[in-house]
Amino acid sequence: MKELHFEYHMKLSFDTPVEKHRFTLKCVPRSGERQEISDLSVDVYPKEFLSTYKDSFGNACIYGHAEGKHDHFSALVTGKAKTGLAPSETAREDYQIGLYRYQTNYTAPGPVIRAFADRIPFAPDATGFEKALQYMKELYGHFQYVQGVTDISTTAEQAMAQGAGVCQDYSHILLSLCRIQHIPARYVVGMLMGEGLSHAWVEICHNGHWIALDPTNNLIVDDQHIKISSGRDYKDCTVNQGVFVGQTRQTQEASVKVWE
Repeated sequence: MKELHFEYHMKLSFDTPVEKHRFTLKCVPRSGERQEISDLSVDVYPKEFLSTYKDSFGNACIYGHAEGKHDHFSALVTGKAKTGLAPSETAREDYQIGLYRYQTNYTAPGPVIRAFADRIPFAPDATGFEKALQYMKELYGHFQYVQGVTDISTTAEQAMAQGAGVCQDYSHILLSLCRIQHIPARYVVGMLMGEGLSHAWVEICHNGHWIALDPTNNLIVDDQHIKISSGRDYKDCTVNQGVFVGQTRQTQEASVKVWE
């Protein structure tokens, strides 16, 4: 178990002011079986109207709108997290997690991923968890971490075809491989110890429990990760979604800091 401090900051800057801004944020971690969140502070600008709710995946969401003109939009989330409280998270009933067995537009396997999957041998009695671990190990040895060669629209098949990408791509590929084997698997966004950007990993369902795997680092998630949200793929965990009125160019900055 670790006691971690975290700071998540996101800022959108607009060349010219915008108005009538509607937005949804998913950047707030929640307490659960594996982590306990305390001293939570959330500061959103502008905050003319804000409300909170949970989406259909159980993620904490902030919905808001700002009618007045503003030249930037930001969110700062800080707090403490006790992590590594349990090795897994209890899953809901089988019929409620069925959607995590199916491929999405991001994870749909093509010939490259299928060829990779076909050449990995499994023992006849291998469990879903053992298969996922083997997939993660093989992916880690085959795929390279390279920034700037993919973007948020890159699919698992596209990333696998070029053999390089970032944590989002590792996670989408592992999701694709697990779902080929009909293993329920979901995409996770969170924070990892250190400084940089948000991190992505995977949770697979085994014997009624969600077990977290970090394919970028080839490890079973322990107490260095803070979970923010989960869903079928990146799209379900998008940190900021919104619309506004105004003709402008926008730039986004984001940073994450987690320390013990």
